[in-house]
Amino acid sequence: MIITRPFRKPVWILFSFIKKHQRLILVATAVGIVIFLFTKNLLPFLPQPKPKVKVGIVGQYALATLPRQLAASISRGLTQVDDQGQAAPDLAESWETSDDGTVYLVKLKPGQRWSDGTPLVASDINLDIPDVTVTTPDPLTLKFELQEPFAPFLVTLSRPLFKKGQIGARSFIVKNIDWQGSFIKTLDLVGSQDVTYRFYQSNQAAWTGFRLGEVDRLENLLVNPLSDTWTKHVAVDQITNFQQYVAIVFNLNDQYLSAKPLRQALAYAIENKNPEGQRALSPLSPLSWAYNSQVKPYNYNSAQAQELFDSFAQEATFSGKLELTLGTSQSFLKLADAIAQSWEETLGVEIDVRIVNTLSDDFQALLITQEIPLDPDQHALWHSTQPTNISRYSSLQVDKLLEDGRTILSQPQRRDIYQDFQRFLVEDSPAIFLMHPTTYTISRR
Repeated sequence: MIITRPFRKPVWILFSFIKKHQRLILVATAVGIVIFLFTKNLLPFLPQPKPKVKVGIVGQYALATLPRQLAASISRGLTQVDDQGQAAPDLAESWETSDDGTVYLVKLKPGQRWSDGTPLVASDINLDIPDVTVTTPDPLTLKFELQEPFAPFLVTLSRPLFKKGQIGARSFIVKNIDWQGSFIKTLDLVGSQDVTYRFYQSNQAAWTGFRLGEVDRLENLLVNPLSDTWTKHVAVDQITNFQQYVAIVFNLNDQYLSAKPLRQALAYAIENKNPEGQRALSPLSPLSWAYNSQVKPYNYNSAQAQELFDSFAQEATFSGKLELTLGTSQSFLKLADAIAQSWEETLGVEIDVRIVNTLSDDFQALLITQEIPLDPDQHALWHSTQPTNISRYSSLQVDKLLEDGRTILSQPQRRDIYQDFQRFLVEDSPAIFLMHPTTYTISRR
């Protein structure tokens, strides 16, 4: 090999260095090969640190009232329920029902285990259901005896099960719960991936926690808090949540809002009912097997709204403009202001929009979000005897439909009942159903 003059000296120096230190170079090369082979072939078999995820959720919850998806990730129920409200086997393999609908024999799938590795047997399962007697004829059978037929019972059995309070039937174990009063502040789960859930009282508090690094992901936000400067640093996923609705609920004990024409006038006078979601027509999910798409839609109609309002005004006693209060949370303040403007421009009603944190007995109208029950049974929300019927709505006709709907076992008959329930309820307008909300999940890129 001929080496040109400019490169002769550097090449001689390199060759001399290699010749002088060739032993050291060979040893270093051998060590490098060993390290490479170790890293490639052996390191994957060594214990690895488990990934940890920190998730923020808005809302106040106890262990028994955790959001449906979160509870389902910790444990399973005897049944599982699809988006249409149909019950299917989960921990249970099958079931038998007596002809009168008061006795259920539920068979567990054999070979199942709790998250601590112990076998799952019937005697471990502690389901506290009012007016239901539970016995275990054998290790894989549960017998439920009801005082009267209850059509949504199989849906009730989808409730996630726990042994000793914190051991579920999935891969996660509840390691620790920090409480703030009667609500969970943080929830630590241990499994193949450790997860800490932190609960915030508002979207703003959750977003602050995200920015401070308290959590890596925010789930199920009802409002997207991002400014343009943040979109480069986070990923945003959004879905329409058909298991919730956003509605304005009226207090039917109020001297003005007890009048149906006023409630209907206000329904017709909202120009945009679904700015950030899909239109909701009734309190049932459009995915439900009992959904009625033919209810009155109350599309914006200023003439119809004014006619109904004039009818109300002839019977009511108020001087000047009618004044109403619309309460809501910080999350829906922008929507509440838009609704107030629409009511003021269409009907001349003066609206006082307020942020409320607690429900008072003398409220007039509330803009809220409501979780839709898995089964079309909405006895707790609209029956006149129920304390959770916050509108104080009372209708003998609707009460009878709700009572029949939960005692008749035939699904075709129940469908007819709930179709009528939706039609009569929407006609009476104890609430204005606006939309199924868009929910956002925000995570760091």
